[in-house]
Amino acid sequence: MLDMIRLSEAAVANLRFRIKGFPLREQDRPAYRELVAAGIMEPTSGSEYRFTTWGMEHCEAILERESERIARERYAPPDADLSEAATRLLGRIASGERVEVDDANRTVFRELAAARVIVLGSSFARGPESCYRFTYWGWKQREELIARVRRAV
Repeated sequence: MLDMIRLSEAAVANLRFRIKGFPLREQDRPAYRELVAAGIMEPTSGSEYRFTTWGMEHCEAILERESERIARERYAPPDADLSEAATRLLGRIASGERVEVDDANRTVFRELAAARVIVLGSSFARGPESCYRFTYWGWKQREELIARVRRAV
């Protein structure tokens, strides 16, 4: 039964909230009904919900699996056609080095974003395209992308 469960993003978010002990909000009721239909939660005598015995035993595994599935489906796998500069930058950030986005390297970061390796974000303090994070597939395939481009050079 565990493999047959497929939850929406809202249900996964509310499962995470419930595991952390956050209270039920009125706008979350449809997501909770989805968790009830999956057998993870059950309504109580009031207007609350609680974990079923089975749901309590498997909630962490379901949350982890469904969170990863959602992240995996959000973006297509990265393109392998990276320039040498993009490969070097990918190697730096994949090794854990914190590279600040600035005017000198923004074009290379945009190349990594166009290849679906990272997602560029904005911050209030630094402005548009000033921060980044790996996509699911960008992180999973970072070593393969670096090796593939190095072999081609």
